[in-house]
Amino acid sequence: MVTERLEVRSMKLIELLYLLFNNKRFIIGFGIIFFELILAFMGPLLYPVDPFDTNNPPSLPPSEEHPFGTDRFGKDVFALVVYGIRNSLYVGVLTGTFTILIGLTVGLVAGIRGGIVDEVLMSFTNVVMIIPNVLLAILILTYVGVERSGLELVAAVLSITTWTGFARAVRAQILSLREREFIYLSRMAGFSSIKIAFQDLLPHLATFILISFVNYMNVGINGEVGLSILGLTSISIVTLGKLLYFAAITQAFLFGQWWTFLIPGAILILLSASLLLIATAIDEVFNPRLRRM
Repeated sequence: MVTERLEVRSMKLIELLYLLFNNKRFIIGFGIIFFELILAFMGPLLYPVDPFDTNNPPSLPPSEEHPFGTDRFGKDVFALVVYGIRNSLYVGVLTGTFTILIGLTVGLVAGIRGGIVDEVLMSFTNVVMIIPNVLLAILILTYVGVERSGLELVAAVLSITTWTGFARAVRAQILSLREREFIYLSRMAGFSSIKIAFQDLLPHLATFILISFVNYMNVGINGEVGLSILGLTSISIVTLGKLLYFAAITQAFLFGQWWTFLIPGAILILLSASLLLIATAIDEVFNPRLRRM
């Protein structure tokens, strides 16, 4: 019976993946992020320029020698962008992972256990939810120190207050699912709560988890930009947000050095838009109601 259930799920998954790769939004979003991934990971091999080298002439506009020009310090903007994309994506993936793990754990335990455990976890979630996340991030990063605030800490700080909405949504879905017949059958078969959670409940939440992960990646990428512009992240780590920060403090706009902020800004917008398109496409394909519309 379990084998038949897995075979049916595999067939449905293949069908949905086929629909997904025929969705225009997904194709556009995936194409953009795939291009930026190639740029981030293959760029250093195709364009082996040290992003921290300041021996170049400063403030050069885009040219054949420097495709994206140089900044006020003589650094090659193309090399900076290549490393910036990689680090920004890294922050996004970490933020999405931390947020999903915390929210999923709290939501699952609260929904499955119920009773006093549910009340305590949801009370804690409500308390965390009212904490101003920007203020908390500023306090933590200021206390730790700018130069010691690595990308992992930035992602963790962004996840601290972001997981609450996801946890509440997971709990609500678990409360609905646990009253269904197949859950009663699993309990009658003597399955433990952990086995029920992984075998029966999580497969029903897979789409929601995937969409949430993509959206929280976006939160992490843009959150890092905000913290970088405020000067709360390490200046020794190149991200798209840090490139915008350097463009701001060197007054690139006033000096007409548009390539130092327009190019990283455009890449950041494309990255955010691609993640939004992918999340929307996944929701359209895996949600039967939207698929019928």
